Amino acid sequence: MPGTLASRRFSRLRFALTTVVTAVGLIAACATPVDERPAPAPTPGDPHSLTFPRTATYFLNQQDLPPVEELARYDVVVIDNEWANRKPHEYFDELRHANPRLRLLAYVNVVDHPDQLGTEAYWANRYALWQFDENGESAFPEPWLAHTMDGTPVSEWPESTMTNLTDQAPRINGQIFAEYAANWVVDDVWSAGVWDGIFLDVWGDRIYSADRDHWDIDSDGTDEPDDSIYGFGNPWERGVNLAEQIIRQRIPDAILVANGDRTLLTQQLDGRAWEKFADPRADRNPMFDIEQYVSLTAEGEHRRPGLAMTIDKLGAAPHSAQDFQRARYFLAATLLQNGFWAPMGADYDEPAYFDEMDGGGLGPGYLGHPLVADPSPAVLNDPYADGVGSLGHGLFRRDFEHGTVLLNTDDKPREVQLEKPFRRLQGVRDPSTNNGDTVTSVTLQPSDGLVLSSENP
Repeated sequence: MPGTLASRRFSRLRFALTTVVTAVGLIAACATPVDERPAPAPTPGDPHSLTFPRTATYFLNQQDLPPVEELARYDVVVIDNEWANRKPHEYFDELRHANPRLRLLAYVNVVDHPDQLGTEAYWANRYALWQFDENGESAFPEPWLAHTMDGTPVSEWPESTMTNLTDQAPRINGQIFAEYAANWVVDDVWSAGVWDGIFLDVWGDRIYSADRDHWDIDSDGTDEPDDSIYGFGNPWERGVNLAEQIIRQRIPDAILVANGDRTLLTQQLDGRAWEKFADPRADRNPMFDIEQYVSLTAEGEHRRPGLAMTIDKLGAAPHSAQDFQRARYFLAATLLQNGFWAPMGADYDEPAYFDEMDGGGLGPGYLGHPLVADPSPAVLNDPYADGVGSLGHGLFRRDFEHGTVLLNTDDKPREVQLEKPFRRLQGVRDPSTNNGDTVTSVTLQPSDGLVLSSENP
């Protein structure tokens, strides 16, 4: 069997120690042999050429994938890197045929070394990374794992030991772990030939969730304090930076997206993902997240034109009026800049979809291009003019070729007078809000958003 541990829903699936009931023989039959894999997929066109809204899904279930037609609804799809070994190449061809806008990113985590894995047939890439043998024993070098001076392992995720991604890690066979991990990304993940890019999880200047704030990064018998390990310019960040440089040099056209507290440097990454974006239920400050997203996406040192993603969990099978309002809010906030919005259900194994994502049937990218293509951070302060800006305290607007988007971050209802008639979307999931009516003014509730169409008002 592929695994031996009970399946669990992780808030962030890292290495998925799950029980998978698929027989090894079936896996082997479906997998594409390494020596028959095609060359890496050609890089798609400029992400800024895509019309809006731009949608995404962050699907991390390890036991199965949704049908092609479900995943193909989204413009960016993040799935685990192991699926390239489990699914025939035709599956990915069908995805792209169903949605030529789609960009496929391989989920990668090189920080959390698992205590155990299932079979090599199911976890081929991880077996290579963590050096598991056929008996399920890992020969991964101990000096490349994070330990305190007395040998206590450092962990930032259950049932795992954190790796030593610093540039002070001991050299083994002529390389530090950051170099080894970067080359694995290229040689064992990208080599499958099905990906447009890589999603690097747990990838930042700092690891806040580690259970030890002092540990021995250079195996000299002394624990370094966290302020000498983490932060921009310190050993951990320098190791991350080195790994990024290697990956970018070896696969220069790949889309590289990081999740976490990562400084964007010298166009090594295409962008960042904002997890739990602007969600007060997740103890996020909505305006802080929105300001960071708008600013870093516009001005960050990302590779041009960039690819940013916002991710929100909305609960199991979101269908209530409150769910719909939260979805409108997160999407409208994302539309203030050029990112891709990934709504999920209760966890990262439940994609979600809303009227506003395809206009209630108008089709992908139904809003067209924005009138202001790449707004500066001043969009949140400057009065609305020429298609983007503030309509007053906490109220924002951005116009597109075929509609407009409104966002109310205030704690009071806000009325907006429109200069011409617009049409509410004709919804199938939320027909109460999206009733198809023509309007010349609308009232947005606190923490709400609204998408209006200018087509045939």
